[in-house]
Amino acid sequence: MIDRLTYRAALAGSLLVTAAGVLWWLIPGSYPFGPEDRFADMALMTYVPRGTAIAFALLLGVAGIVLAAGRRRGPVTIAFASVAATVLGLLVPDIQVLIITAYAMTLAVPSALVAVSANRLLPRLPAIAVFLAAFAALLGWLSYIARDADPIGTRPLFVFGSLAAGASWAAVLIRLLHPADRNRPAWTEPAAAARWGRTLTWAAALCPLPYALTRLTWLTPWPIGETAETLAAHPGLRIFGLALALAGEGGTWLTLGLIRPRGETFPTWVPIVGGRPVPVLAAVVPGLLVAAMLTIAGHSLLQQAATTGDYLFVLLMPFPLWGPLLAAATFGYWLRRRSNATPDGVPPSSPIGHPSRWTVKALATRRRP
Repeated sequence: MIDRLTYRAALAGSLLVTAAGVLWWLIPGSYPFGPEDRFADMALMTYVPRGTAIAFALLLGVAGIVLAAGRRRGPVTIAFASVAATVLGLLVPDIQVLIITAYAMTLAVPSALVAVSANRLLPRLPAIAVFLAAFAALLGWLSYIARDADPIGTRPLFVFGSLAAGASWAAVLIRLLHPADRNRPAWTEPAAAARWGRTLTWAAALCPLPYALTRLTWLTPWPIGETAETLAAHPGLRIFGLALALAGEGGTWLTLGLIRPRGETFPTWVPIVGGRPVPVLAAVVPGLLVAAMLTIAGHSLLQQAATTGDYLFVLLMPFPLWGPLLAAATFGYWLRRRSNATPDGVPPSSPIGHPSRWTVKALATRRRP
């Protein structure tokens, strides 16, 4: 079942890549990259001529359709999946995927605060009422900052579409290379993964701190990343900078969840799912996607720094280090919990084989009248 879904996703991704190549061929103005691109100094596709991009898109797309439709296995599929995952998932996208995702998370901050507050103050409030309150907060916040937003056009469709296609082939590659239990090395055992995973998780969790501090400077006369004149002309950006800082700290909190009790059981204050076990994939899939976005943003920042000679932002926003660290921390979390996961991805017990005290406490709390 999982293999079938994985190949179907890869087939859909290959169809998207082929469609993009055909579109760029038929409508030259639809090609979103090149010297005139607003992200030209941060996108590797800036150096790829339109004709070359069309040829690669059609080649990868058609080959992917053939391999995915036939559910091919073997060395050829492994090699193609490796190339497709790297090119489409990491090299074609750029920092815009992280920018849009971070802004979307920032938009969710007021909604999350409203939902949590409503759930805590009025625990018997129906779930639909909590949802409507959070949605109203989202609309209000969106209307407030929309006046300062710049149009982004259709470019995000291509970078996010490429990321999705690359992720689908990465999933195929993982399935093809998945080793048998008896062939797994000792460092992948849950106990070992818990040891090295803790160190890497803390390292990844500390990476957002410089970014959060830069956004907090938007509230001072010495902003980093924006000019004082721009912030004076658009006061809403100052509040948005605060929200971005909170979103960055939210990333730290979520990352530490990989080694904390909340990584096993949703905290009781979380609306709807509070007190329930955390499905393994509910943490692993978002963690790996964010890690990929950070890695992509890393090569964008390095490209810009190499062009301008200014490496300050690489130090303030260490995406080249943050992405791989988060991927490794997420991998350690999966190794630590996979042995006890049921087919639906919900682990019935803690990694050491016994119900954790946090899970027992949460279940006992939920049973109270």
